[in-house]
Amino acid sequence: MRRLVSMWGLCWALTSVGARAEEPAAVVPPEVITLPQALELLSKDSPWMAAEKARVDVARTERIAAGILPNPSFNYGGQRLLHGANTGSSMSHQFTVEQPLLLFGQRGVRRELAERSVAAEKARVTASLAERELSVREAFASLLSSQEALRLLEETSVDLGRVEKVVKGRAAAGDSSRYDVERIEVEGRTLEVEVLNAKASVDDAAGRLAALLGRPGWSPRAAGTLGATGALPELGRLWEASVQHRPSLVAARQRQSVARGGLAVAKRERMPVPSLEAGAVVTRREDSTMGYLGLSLPMPLFDRNQGAIARASAEVDAETRTLDAEVAEARAELSRAHAVLAGRHRALATLERDVVERLPTLRRMAEDAYREGRGSILELLDAFRSLKDLRLQHLEQREAVQQAEAAVLFASGLETLTQAP
Repeated sequence: MRRLVSMWGLCWALTSVGARAEEPAAVVPPEVITLPQALELLSKDSPWMAAEKARVDVARTERIAAGILPNPSFNYGGQRLLHGANTGSSMSHQFTVEQPLLLFGQRGVRRELAERSVAAEKARVTASLAERELSVREAFASLLSSQEALRLLEETSVDLGRVEKVVKGRAAAGDSSRYDVERIEVEGRTLEVEVLNAKASVDDAAGRLAALLGRPGWSPRAAGTLGATGALPELGRLWEASVQHRPSLVAARQRQSVARGGLAVAKRERMPVPSLEAGAVVTRREDSTMGYLGLSLPMPLFDRNQGAIARASAEVDAETRTLDAEVAEARAELSRAHAVLAGRHRALATLERDVVERLPTLRRMAEDAYREGRGSILELLDAFRSLKDLRLQHLEQREAVQQAEAAVLFASGLETLTQAP
């Protein structure tokens, strides 16, 4: 018995190893990723997209139901003489087969409605994908900004360490007090805390991007530059693109098309469905067989599918009003996003022209003033903090521009601003 159990365990182990060997290897995402790669990973290899495609497959099953013919029915009836004179056969059996006939194009409108439903489901998935792409763009910009902020703070820490050596050298030579040394050491430790927080922010931003792409345990690093990726087209041109390409408007038009298809089906369903009957009547004792052929036709005197037609008409009206509301909301959202992006552009240009270009000069002046004894340690540290804050502000402004551009792309339904007609 033990030997049998051991052999069975060995076979199970070998089967398990073989099964694992046949499993396809999971796609390992890159450690460094660009925005186009992240968007491609979302649309082609994310668990969320696989679930959405499965919903489209569910909608496709409507095509099968739309093309199926109604089932025939088999009927049996028998007669037997129980009392009285036999005027014919004392026993007879009747067998009939009944087949409903769709003579008024019901299958055609049902198939058309099924095709419209599939197209509407695809449009819904595309609209949902656009929303998630916006989240990916925002998360990617946040990751880029966090990485850049970490790099900036590390550079500032290196610069402060260099100045700290100068201060300690002056203190050793008797040109500055011990307070200067203590003050700059405290400033250095404070900056180290900021660096640690910046590293945590990078990990947090990377985790958010990985979560959007459905990749647990992945800590990506973003490759790219912050800021606008293209010139801002005119609002009118963007609106022309939005009417044609914005996924939410396309989905609303597809829903309206489905509602109209439902109305066409409801109107066609009011037509009567005739049934053709054929069979045989078999009598006993006299041994006779008679053929039977019949046709039944419902009489639409009371129920002419008024309820379904009224409901379908109301759905068409509701979807039309919904489309009008979607168009108005989309235009307002695009106008807002366009105005925000234009304002972010102007603010970034002003900041770079009037502030960022002066930062190297200001840092050099602060260090020279301290070396020459014309400035105190407090003035030097204040200058360092101001320069660091201004560089971080410049970084935040570049991130704001990229976030605003992502909102414009979402509102216009474009992938890049250069696609505007």
